Amino acid sequence: MLTILILNTGIKYSNSQNDGVNNAVVWSTWTMIQTIPSPVFYQDKNSNGSRLQLGLRWNISPVNYSFNANPLVSPISVFKVNPVRRFGGSIEIFSQPEWLMNENQFSDLKRFSLSNGIRLYLPAIESGEYLAFSIAGKYKIRKDKSGSGTNCFSAEAGIYSFFGILGIQFNYNFESRSRYDVGLWLKYY
Repeated sequence: MLTILILNTGIKYSNSQNDGVNNAVVWSTWTMIQTIPSPVFYQDKNSNGSRLQLGLRWNISPVNYSFNANPLVSPISVFKVNPVRRFGGSIEIFSQPEWLMNENQFSDLKRFSLSNGIRLYLPAIESGEYLAFSIAGKYKIRKDKSGSGTNCFSAEAGIYSFFGILGIQFNYNFESRSRYDVGLWLKYY
């Protein structure tokens, strides 16, 4: 119910900024493009061995606050965030559903996890369009195959280029069975 309320607020907010544009088309097209996941490599390890696992990650940003927004518009974006506003300097609350392509062989973790956190974007070259960095703190919710929770905190650092379309994110998980993830950030706008 809360998600529907937030999405409805975002559509109404967007309506006030896009006079004459069919927002149903804009939002449905944007939503379909956002369903394309980014590939991620996860560490799968225990005392017997380790390997890299391929997985998929989606990024959902319900709220973003831009530090460099035009003073004539609101600095707050709901769900649909313009890349210029995001990479020009902003802070956002995010959620990342993650899915492993295969079962974990060593770590005994289930294939699905959900990370929630807060991320800060800092521009480096050309107001972040050519190069931007991010740092984040997040909490990863996941279970092992017996159903026990193996939730952990994670730290993330990212580097982005090509107008925010391409980037790399490095994650350090404070849990020994899957200590590292390295993901390719692919966003289409």
